[in-house]
Amino acid sequence: MTKYHAFFTTYVGITDELNTPISIIPIYTTDALFQNVPFEAEALWDTGATDSCIKPALWERLKLCPIESGRTELVGIGGNVTADLTLVDLLLTPVLEIASCPVYITDFPGDADILIGMDIIGMGDFVVCNTDNKTSFSFAMPPFPDRINLADKAENANKTLS
Repeated sequence: MTKYHAFFTTYVGITDELNTPISIIPIYTTDALFQNVPFEAEALWDTGATDSCIKPALWERLKLCPIESGRTELVGIGGNVTADLTLVDLLLTPVLEIASCPVYITDFPGDADILIGMDIIGMGDFVVCNTDNKTSFSFAMPPFPDRINLADKAENANKTLS
């Protein structure tokens, strides 16, 4: 039997950024004080990003180490950048953990510390709604076997108007 984990976040109004609090547990750190200790951070969920990233300031604060000696080239809206790679455990909620999650060390716009890309979003179901002029979004892992189909929902709603 599959056990699902999920969260639901709602915002005061319409938002142009989907941010949530998360916890990061460093795996490769040079500071024993950070090992196996959750660190609170803010995550930006970005469906346009292929991979998840961590800002250099947080990388330095947690004294993280790269897991490979080379650097990887990432392609984004701002152009090409080279980035080191490390692994962290991400706690999207206290019970929704992405263990040994690869994150690239690179800067990105906004105040968030971590960028959640499609490497994580693709592990589950991701839904954004703007009901009553309030943005909300929900994420569940693993994905449910039935798909969310808004076209069917719209068609059924329109049938009641006829």
